[in-house]
Amino acid sequence: MSAEHHPRDRRTARVGLVLFLLTAVLYVATAGYQRVHIDVLSADVGAWRIAATGEPSIDGLDTSSINRSRVDLFSTVHDGRTVIARSPGVVAAGVPAYALRQWVTDAGPDAEDFTTVPPTVTAALLTALSVLLMWGALLRLTTRRRATAAALVFALATPVWSVAADGMWTHTLTVLGVSGMAFGAARDRWLLVGLFGGIAVWGRPHMALVAAALALTCAWVRRRPGIVARVAAVGATLTAGASLWSYWLYGRWSPSGGYAPAPYLSRGAGAQYEFNQTLGGLLRNEAAMWLSLDRGILVWTPVVVVLLPLLVQTWRSQPAWTRALFLAGVGYTLFQGAVAPFHGGDGIYGYRHGLEFLACATPALVVATARVGRRTRVVLTVVIGVQLAAFSLGGVLNRPTLSFRHHWNDNAFVSGLRDVPLLWAWVAISVALVLLLSRMFLREGAREA
Repeated sequence: MSAEHHPRDRRTARVGLVLFLLTAVLYVATAGYQRVHIDVLSADVGAWRIAATGEPSIDGLDTSSINRSRVDLFSTVHDGRTVIARSPGVVAAGVPAYALRQWVTDAGPDAEDFTTVPPTVTAALLTALSVLLMWGALLRLTTRRRATAAALVFALATPVWSVAADGMWTHTLTVLGVSGMAFGAARDRWLLVGLFGGIAVWGRPHMALVAAALALTCAWVRRRPGIVARVAAVGATLTAGASLWSYWLYGRWSPSGGYAPAPYLSRGAGAQYEFNQTLGGLLRNEAAMWLSLDRGILVWTPVVVVLLPLLVQTWRSQPAWTRALFLAGVGYTLFQGAVAPFHGGDGIYGYRHGLEFLACATPALVVATARVGRRTRVVLTVVIGVQLAAFSLGGVLNRPTLSFRHHWNDNAFVSGLRDVPLLWAWVAISVALVLLLSRMFLREGAREA
């Protein structure tokens, strides 16, 4: 590389470092250390027991002081021992931080020694890494300023902040996986795609659909079957590791960990859920993933709606990998809507089952912004400002949240605005801030420093 490129490369590296540090500090400071969802708490307990005792069993552990919710920890019995029943990744990802704590503090394996801090900090840092990887992918699609702006929207104005960065959710790993796959595909580094696809599978096994769709599509378009071989070789190795983990904990080779696939896919008596036993119930659940007021992807992140017409206009000119990733995200979300209720449980601000689509769609939507006109730009900026107001509230407080019966007909942020009218001032400030920053840094003709 010639010397004349070095200053710009160094500046790009500094921007990336600042972006990572900014999101990492913010995520760590605002993560959910006290108000922990039962899904996350269960994974935390599983990781802690492995680090503290070397075994996954929670037998003999008094969980009453750990779990103060009305829902029991997710557990199952294998080979005469009770173990936490979660996907492999959310438990495994928390073990190193707990092991470090054990080494530093010599904490014991009793209930009074338990804390949610190590995996929560880990989740915050992994999500900051996701933002950095997404930014790195977007650099290959647009200017540095626009890539940075888009990465900040991804990081601060979506449930990436209020869910993925809040604790060790499966979505923490899947968002990392999609961001890493985008980074690898943008650079034609398919071993990286396989690596991050495998990480995503440790979070949710059906993320294999996304990795496979991305690899197969790009291999077909580019007439390069080696792409599939590279992705499959690394991805299959990591998937085998998830299967080995599942065998250790649960005595079965499925990479789904504590979740047996059959009850979720069943349409008969004894199925895990009732909604997918009729066509009407299934279609309602699929629609709710996108349109329900408190869980809908398009309701919480209307930026997708604003950019959808431009996405259609730019579709044929988009890189193959952005198109493949977008369609894979749609397919994944439809599959998710067929196997699990749209709401994902109570105590969640925003949506969680749509996070994989959001990550998959981001590169294609960023390419679509190249066609944004003056009026659409204003609408887009206002929408992003409102999203920032909404998710800064949820990211910092993780509230207000609504119960099951309100997921269709009410919205947590709107409910907050009704109850605390002063929040309208925060909406106005957020919109004004985004408008100002957009005018300062993204106006037509702005130079790349």
